[in-house]
Amino acid sequence: MKKQNIILFVFLIFSNFLQSQNDLFSLIKSDKKSIFTSYTFKGTKIVNGQSVELPAKEVLQFMIQHRFGPLNSGSYNLFGLDFAQVRFSLEYGLKEWMSVGVGRSSYSKNIDANVKIRYKRQVKGEKYFPVTILTNSAVFLKQSNQKEDYLLTNQLVFVNQFLIAKKINRSFSFQFSPTFVHYNLIDENSYLNNFNNHDHFSLGLGGRYKITNRVSINFENFIQLEKSANRNVLAFGFDIETGGHVFQLHLSNSPSMIEPIFIHNTNGDIFNGDIFFGFNISRVFSLNAKN
Repeated sequence: MKKQNIILFVFLIFSNFLQSQNDLFSLIKSDKKSIFTSYTFKGTKIVNGQSVELPAKEVLQFMIQHRFGPLNSGSYNLFGLDFAQVRFSLEYGLKEWMSVGVGRSSYSKNIDANVKIRYKRQVKGEKYFPVTILTNSAVFLKQSNQKEDYLLTNQLVFVNQFLIAKKINRSFSFQFSPTFVHYNLIDENSYLNNFNNHDHFSLGLGGRYKITNRVSINFENFIQLEKSANRNVLAFGFDIETGGHVFQLHLSNSPSMIEPIFIHNTNGDIFNGDIFFGFNISRVFSLNAKN
């Protein structure tokens, strides 16, 4: 009888040991599950350029972008605050991986539309992938009140971008944005008058450093990959999140807010005081009837 009790005792201990091992293996296995990286950037724009962020599925984002005049315009113009231009835009998440948007710019009289598609997300764990990859494709139509010799196709500009970003850690994110811009028409009356060809390439660099859970520092630079009379775009700013709103305050050597102009038609020299203050304000609305 004692021998049977000893055997039963040993069996119970061994069973408990095996169960503990199974629990340990299950914990190790769960650690290997895929974890998607989120909030690489706070908003869908870093400053002027697109980020790898998309509105969530069935979420509509309304954005107001505002730009003032140069700081070196003097106190008479309140250091640029007397001058202003604005862009309104709407972006909608069709899928978790796809969004569409439309916008209108006051100064350049451009209507634009774009599609952003996410192909891969940065993932930790079992299905590790180091970066997030998107494409952004946009078309810009410059409005005109000229009736003579007006061709709609002459007013079109096309932009295609790869957006490749990595969230290095909880505080720092970085993005590369190889960009191709095609102008249907180049002439002396065009807002783009520094080139004599239709196609142009640039490399966008952008980053974000989080100071607190709701405040971050952003920077952005577009480098033109060809000989040009224009200057590269440089911008710095702050992102401030307040619930459903994201406020972006920034300084740049370009007053424009759309890629065909701020990338390839910037003449401002920061060291000469050609610094433009601006801000973006975005608000999201869920259009899902179940929410």
